[in-house]
Amino acid sequence: MIRNSTRFEVVIRSAFILLFSLTTLLLIGSAGVAQTALNHARLGNNIEDITFVNKGPLANHIVMLDGYEVFRLPVEEERRAGGRDDNDGNDHGNDEGHNQSVRKLFDLRHLPIQVAPRGIAYVESEKLFVLQDPSQRTKLFFVDRKGHLRSTRTIQYLNGFDPVHLEGLVYLPVNSPVFPDHLVMVAWDENLDCDDGQGSRLEVMTRQGQVVAEIFPDSPLRCNNFAGVGSLEPNRLLVTSLQDNTISTLDFTGHIVGPQVSAFGAIAIEGIVQLSDGRVVTADYATGRLYYFSAGLNRRAGDDRSNTIGLSLSGPAGVAWNSDTHEHLVLTPYITTRVVAAVSQTLGSGRTIVNLTSTPFARAVRLSYLPDEHLIALAHPNSPRAVLLFNAAGSLVEQVVTPPPPGGSLRTVEYIPTTQQFAVGFGPAPLLRIISRTGALVRTIDLAPTGITAVGGVAYFNSAHPSGGEFLILDSGLTNDRAIITDFNGNLLSEFNYRDRLGVLNATDVAFISTGPQAGAFSLVDLDSSELVVFRLN
Repeated sequence: MIRNSTRFEVVIRSAFILLFSLTTLLLIGSAGVAQTALNHARLGNNIEDITFVNKGPLANHIVMLDGYEVFRLPVEEERRAGGRDDNDGNDHGNDEGHNQSVRKLFDLRHLPIQVAPRGIAYVESEKLFVLQDPSQRTKLFFVDRKGHLRSTRTIQYLNGFDPVHLEGLVYLPVNSPVFPDHLVMVAWDENLDCDDGQGSRLEVMTRQGQVVAEIFPDSPLRCNNFAGVGSLEPNRLLVTSLQDNTISTLDFTGHIVGPQVSAFGAIAIEGIVQLSDGRVVTADYATGRLYYFSAGLNRRAGDDRSNTIGLSLSGPAGVAWNSDTHEHLVLTPYITTRVVAAVSQTLGSGRTIVNLTSTPFARAVRLSYLPDEHLIALAHPNSPRAVLLFNAAGSLVEQVVTPPPPGGSLRTVEYIPTTQQFAVGFGPAPLLRIISRTGALVRTIDLAPTGITAVGGVAYFNSAHPSGGEFLILDSGLTNDRAIITDFNGNLLSEFNYRDRLGVLNATDVAFISTGPQAGAFSLVDLDSSELVVFRLN
């Protein structure tokens, strides 16, 4: 349905354009390359893996890999109150709403990783932690208990194997009856027998990275995407599956040797460990909840622990600024309940505006706001390939169908209030297409000369620029941390590295803050750490 503007709407829209132009002229001027972070907060959990430390200063602790941070949780109930008990000099108290007994061990951003690691294990024989980065699938990173890098080792796969993706890790101790003092790692591979052409295997390797054996699980489990792997005494392995949040018991030949157990209530279970008392623990990616089981995998719900971070907005893929309510709009379309939430300027509270969970639009990505029409815009990649418009009550009021692109699915959207147009990006291409309010193609901006590989998030600002405005554009290349600033025609004006400047590794979207105390600043979200950062161009 195409909305027809009334005369009153035209007047209001014109007034807003004038105000927007004056605001950006006064607050922005010409974009520079220096950045100042004004505020940042983690909005949710990203627990990728957990490990158990049996000996040493961290003995009897569960260690959790959450985003770019590593936390420790004492197993003993009497230590719930927390306090400095291991003399590591890095106690942070009840940071960011954690369970009081959870303490941050170290941050990973200083390591030569490109995205958040997906696996962590404590290597008892070396008193080190080992991590891997799925964007660098041939590397292992060994760090001490303060996060200092001790060595980087090369994974040497068998028969030229090249994994599609990497997930959990587990260390088998020196007294293990099978593969003692070895690592086992989850690897996803191409498997034409699986419906989605992808399956999982387990890579057994030395601490130096030499793969010595591969474990192929029985079908149909083989076609699941494993997230975590753990050892179950005396000679079994536990794996968690993302498809159905189940735990399966395998022997070292890949045969299923126990019942499949569900982690009821979990959004997506990831790592899994067995404690020294025999209990088994698995972690929920998005809620931070730890689910406890007996050694026989019977639920022990009374033992469950919680390590919830922020506002339970995990995996943000879109951000926009609501100039009517002076709030951030955050889209979480992946692991968690799929919603658009309004987040306060302080980043301390939030509320759901749009719930996409039970709708055909759960795959929406990226976010924008139409201040002259008071509507929320979401980019929906396919079926429909459209800009979806929702009102303040969370109801869908319109679909702006985009022209058939040569580049694939719709990946980003930004509303340009001065021209009542959308800037959209399709597929992994360095092209920004300007479409009308009704979806017709107006022009195409080729960003290839700027050197970016693909258009990620886009923010329009500085309408007073002689070209008609400026864009801040994130390069969506997996290993590229560039943010570029162009004029309205795509000519490069400046750029910066958002990892170096803002501590962000996987920025997914960016927005211009046009009103309120932080007017003239920008907000940016990181998918891997569920972090929202407010910053200013100086």
